[in-house]
Amino acid sequence: MSNKGILSAGALALTIVLAMGSAQAAAPTKYEAALERYYSMTYGHQIDQLSIEELSEKFREGAMSKPEAKSCPALGKAIDEFSKNEFRKAITDYFHSPELKAEIIAAMRKRLTEADLDAFLAFVDAPAGKLYLEHSQASNVEVEKAINDMTDKMDQSPAFKTMMTDMVSKLVPVMMTCSKK
Repeated sequence: MSNKGILSAGALALTIVLAMGSAQAAAPTKYEAALERYYSMTYGHQIDQLSIEELSEKFREGAMSKPEAKSCPALGKAIDEFSKNEFRKAITDYFHSPELKAEIIAAMRKRLTEADLDAFLAFVDAPAGKLYLEHSQASNVEVEKAINDMTDKMDQSPAFKTMMTDMVSKLVPVMMTCSKK
């Protein structure tokens, strides 16, 4: 074979090897595919269940509770519009951003081995696992709502009232000595 033939054969072989490498790099590994599936069933599902409307309303309520908003109807109207538009868009874009997903997957990658993922996915592929996952995902939404509702009522609880009394009795005297200096 001539030098030209050897070079051509070598170039062809190199092209084939590089093409195979590119195809393999483009295809996710078994681990990455399992990680993606796990993400979609867990954290991805939780993100999909977020109530953007509720978050926007909480932002609006917080902004409207400020004295400036209460005393200025124009500011109140601007806050309403901002919460419905810019705030809602910003949180939607944030929670569905590739950057957030990449951060979550990077954190999962540190903790989950391929064996962990295989075991979890085998479990959720079984009838009992499918049922568990469905109930877990459904109840998670309700549990988070209950926690949020209770957080809103926290200041009415006996434990919180006791803590507030303790805070006043323990911190106010110290604060009084600080202002004298």
